Formats: sequence, structure tokens, C-alpha cells
Amino acid sequence: MKTFRNILSIFPVLAVLGLVSCVGEPDMPKAPDTDLKANITIAELINRFGEISYIDLDSAWYIEGVVVGNDIGGNIYKKIYLQDETGGIDIEIEMTNNHHKYAIGQRLVVSLKGLAMGLYGGQPQIAGQGNNVVQRLYEPECDEHFFRKGYASAASTPEPIETSIFDILWQPAPLVGRLIRIENVHFEDVGLTFATAGDAGNGSNRNILDSYGNSLVCRNSTYALFANDLIPGGTGDVVGILGIYNGTPQFYFRDKNDIIGFDDEPVQE
Repeated sequence: MKTFRNILSIFPVLAVLGLVSCVGEPDMPKAPDTDLKANITIAELINRFGEISYIDLDSAWYIEGVVVGNDIGGNIYKKIYLQDETGGIDIEIEMTNNHHKYAIGQRLVVSLKGLAMGLYGGQPQIAGQGNNVVQRLYEPECDEHFFRKGYASAASTPEPIETSIFDILWQPAPLVGRLIRIENVHFEDVGLTFATAGDAGNGSNRNILDSYGNSLVCRNSTYALFANDLIPGGTGDVVGILGIYNGTPQFYFRDKNDIIGFDDEPVQE
């Protein structure tokens, strides 16, 4: 009988320990998910409408891809770049600090019905419907059309497509809007800052060159976090998003981590 009473006396202690354990280990939030799936690829969408200056998208189409570019480094302004296995596309959104919600490596399904597609400087864009001009999407509109699958992760981010300046200049279209890597290049403007305040369009053009003298424009915003850093010398690799403006390919760093190597210290002119 004494043994039985001792066992009973332990039960309240166990109950308290169990309560503490439950309070100290809250349930993990469920990862965002959706049953929606792509029924058109980014390349198919661009092949259909990529040369039209403006069109409303009123069919029940869905694209799916991974965010490969956002405003994390201040060099890409009010847009994200979404990439699937076939291509990449610029999506215009009226959100600053959009990298918090649409981080690189975030998989998204985008419902295109009620959106629009158009061209800016010849580059295809997805955005909101306007009066023959695409309009940036505000956050509530993004919530209506963007459906996240899981959390952003490095494992979800596609490897940059390895290419060359020559191939970009020769045939840029398949690479526009995509994450690319160019190896063994050097900067033309060593010692200058990446961007100069007061330049037209709040951005500066700085060129990278390969060993053959082929040149590619790097477009750097005056609001980029690295805008006032000095351009280094030496040879290295660059990673970033390829764009195009009035027929001229333009390369965009996402942040300073996209500038790899270049060991020679710059000397300011």
C-alpha cells in the first residue's frame, strides 16, 4: 500500500513536467504550400507575348519558378526575377525590401489571370494591368497572385548558367531574366566607384571585358549598397541577372557577393 501511495505522489510532478515541456516547445509554423501547378513555362509565355508592347493576361495560366533576383543589395529596384528550367522573367512589384518576403531561393507559383505583360526597353515584364502600360503590383495584389511553395533555401536556387560575354552579345534572348555566371573577366573602370551620384537614371554603366576585348555593360544603381565601393583590378568571376535595354545587354549584380576574385587593390583616380 505504501508503494502504491508513493507512485501516486509522483503523478502531479510528471504532469507539471509535461506541461512545462509543452510550453517550452511550441509547434513549428507550417511551411507555405499550394496545390497549384504551372501549365505554361516561362519560355512559352515569352515566345507567345514577348514581342508585344502590352497585353492583358486573362487566361487561367500559371507559371512556377524560383526567385533568383531581388532588391537585397539595392541594385535591383522594385522587381523580382523568377526563373524556371526554360527561362527567366522580370516581375514588377511596388515593394521596397521585397527580399524579406521573396527571398532568393523562394519557389513561387504565379497566377497570371488578371495580370499583364509588356516590354520595357525591349525586356519582357509581368505586372499589373494598366492603360496599355504595365503597372507595378502592390503587396495585396502580390498576395492574390503569388503562392509560395515551402521556404526559401539555397538548395532551391538554380546554379548560375555559365556563359561568356561573346555568347551574350551574340544571342542574349535565351539568357535575359536568368541567373548567369561569367568567368575570367576584368573591369574596365578600375578605381572608379561602381556608381556615381547624379548619373542619368540613378545608375551608372561600368564595363567588364574578357581576354578578347569583348565588353558587357554592368548597370549599377546609385542606391546599391556597394555603389560607393571602388572597382577592383585583377581578374575574377561575376554572377548576376542578365537584362536588356534597347537592344543592349545589361548585367546586374544582386549584391557584392556576386563579385568574385579580383584581388588587385584599386587605386582611386
